[in-house]
Amino acid sequence: MTATASITPPILIDEKQAAARLGLSADYLYRLRTNGPRRRSSKDTPLPPGPAFLRIGRRVVYRPADLEKWLDDMSSGFARVSRRRGRPTKVEQAQRQQQAEG
Repeated sequence: MTATASITPPILIDEKQAAARLGLSADYLYRLRTNGPRRRSSKDTPLPPGPAFLRIGRRVVYRPADLEKWLDDMSSGFARVSRRRGRPTKVEQAQRQQQAEG
């Protein structure tokens, strides 16, 4: 008798697996879950909280769909905009001038 193993995606994954899937450390994922993201200029553009999670007893687990949704939210509306200090470079000045003209 042979056992056939069907490959099905997991329904719930633990914190270490979720961190690996997101490309984050487990410690950073924990901080997102407990304190929310920290950023010096959070008043300007607040970042979303960490991904949705479930607590089963002491275990913290995540749904893969919630992780994907959180990644989509991060990439679409909450992308970090880099702001430089100081005067714009000549290339930036030329780009702004082109945008203003046409």
